[in-house]
Amino acid sequence: MEDRTIHKFVYFIILLFVGIGALKQGFLYEMSYLFANIWILLGFSAFILTLKQVRLHLVHLSLFLIIVLYWASTLVAVDLEKAIFEAIKITALLPFSIMMSSLTKDQFMKLFRWFPYLGSFTAVVGIVFQMERQNRLESTLGYANALAIFLLITLLMTAFFYLKEARKGDFVLMTIQATGILLTFSRSVWVLWLISIAALFLFQEFRKRDMWLQIGTAHLLGFVVAALLKKDILFFLSRLQTIQPETSEFRMRLIYWKDSLSMIADHWWLGTGGGGWSVLQTQYQSEDYFVRFVHNHYLQLALDIGIFGPLLFIGIAVFLLYCSVVLIKSIQTATDHSTLIWIKGVLLTSAVLLLHAGFDFDFSFLFLFAVFLMFVAFIMVQSPDKATIVIQPNKFVKTILVTCIAAMIFFTSWVEIGKYYQTRGEDSVAAGDLQSAVQDYSTAQKWMPWAASVYYDKAKLYVLLGNKTGNRNEYLKGKAQVEQAIHRVPDEMLYQQLDEELSQFVVKE
Repeated sequence: MEDRTIHKFVYFIILLFVGIGALKQGFLYEMSYLFANIWILLGFSAFILTLKQVRLHLVHLSLFLIIVLYWASTLVAVDLEKAIFEAIKITALLPFSIMMSSLTKDQFMKLFRWFPYLGSFTAVVGIVFQMERQNRLESTLGYANALAIFLLITLLMTAFFYLKEARKGDFVLMTIQATGILLTFSRSVWVLWLISIAALFLFQEFRKRDMWLQIGTAHLLGFVVAALLKKDILFFLSRLQTIQPETSEFRMRLIYWKDSLSMIADHWWLGTGGGGWSVLQTQYQSEDYFVRFVHNHYLQLALDIGIFGPLLFIGIAVFLLYCSVVLIKSIQTATDHSTLIWIKGVLLTSAVLLLHAGFDFDFSFLFLFAVFLMFVAFIMVQSPDKATIVIQPNKFVKTILVTCIAAMIFFTSWVEIGKYYQTRGEDSVAAGDLQSAVQDYSTAQKWMPWAASVYYDKAKLYVLLGNKTGNRNEYLKGKAQVEQAIHRVPDEMLYQQLDEELSQFVVKE
C-alpha cells in the first residue's frame, strides 16, 4: 500500500473504533475490549508493514512505560486474572496513538466532524429506547456519567464547528446534546458544563453577540425538550440542590480516595496489579462499601501500577498543555485562524476530560481514553518537528515488531476464547441449563487456568446443582472449586465467604 492508501486505511480503522466504541458501552467490559484490541493490533500490523516512516513523540514513550508497568504489575498482582485483563486493555492504546499520529490535519477534521453526529445519536437512541437506570439516561455507554462527559465533549466540538461553519444542523445537534446532558443528571458534568461554556467566551472568537445568543438559545431549547420529556419544568432542581460537599455520593468518594492512600502507601512500587483495589479494599476501608473502581483515574493508576503510573499520565497532560501553548503563540497569521480555533477547542475538551477523570472512572472506558489520545495526537501532528522524531524502520525492525504484535494478538485471542466460554456458562446458568454451564466453565478453566473467577463461578454452579438435586457431592465439588479460587486470590472476601458457608454446610451434613 502507498502512504496515501495506508492513511485512508488508518482513518477507517479509527472511525470504526470510535463509532463502535460509543455504541458498545465504551469498550468497558472484557469481551468488547478484547475484540477491540485484536482489531487495533491487526490494523497496526498492516500499518507497520506498509508505512515508510513513523512519527513518535514523548507521549508514546509515556504510554509505553505505562504499558510496561501494567505487565510488570502482573508479577505482584493480588489477582492475576484482573491484572492480565487490564494489561491487555491498556496495551492497545500505544498502537492506537501511533496510528493516530500518522493522520493529516484534514483527516483529523473529518474524524472530528463525526463526533457531533455520534453524540447526538447516542442521546436520541437513549431517549427513544428509554435506556435509563434510576431515572438517569445511560444510553449505549451504560453509565450516566460516562455518557454525560462524552456528550459534553461532543457539544463543545459542535460549538467550534458552529463557530466556523454556522450550519443550522449544528445548532440542532447542540440542542440534542444539551438535552442528553440534562437527562443524565450528572452533577459533576453539569458543573464542568457551566465552566466550559464560560471558558468558551474567554476565547476571542466567541465574543460575538450573535454567537453567544445562538449557543444560549440551543441550550435553552435543550432544557425545554428535557422538561417536556420529564413532564416537569423543575426536573433538575432536586439534583441541582445536592451539588455540595455534604452530598452523600461525594462524601463516599472522599472516603474511597482517603482509604486508597493507605493501600498506595503499602503498594507504592508496582501497585496491586490491575483490579487490586476491588480485592483489597475490605482490608483498608473505613466504612462498609464495595466499588469496582476508586472513581479517580490518577489514584486508580497508582493502585494498579504504583506511584510512577499517575506521574507518567500527568506528564502526558503537561506535554499536551505545553505543546498547545507553543502552537497558540506561534500562530499569528489569518490563514491559520481556523487551526488556532481548533487547538483551543482540543485543549478545552482535553481539560474537561482530565478534570472529570479526577472524580470518576472515565479512562477505564477504553473508548474515552482513546478519545483523549486522539486529541493529544491532533496537537502533536501540528507541533514543531523538535517535539517529534521520525523513524524509518527497516525490514528487520518491522519483522521484530510484527512478530511481537502477532504474539500479542495470539495471547489476546486465547484469553478472549476463555472469557467467551465463561460468559457462555453464565448465560447457561441464567437460562437454567446447569449441565451445559458445567461444560462451559470446565472449558474456560482449560483456557484460563489462572482465572480465579471461573472457579468461583463454577463453585456457585455446584451449589445450585446441590440445591436442585439435594446431592451432598455437589456441595463438595463446589467447595473444591472455591478452594481453587482462594488459592489463586487469597484476599478475595467473596471467595472466603462462600468457602465458609460451604464448610459449615458440609460439617452439618
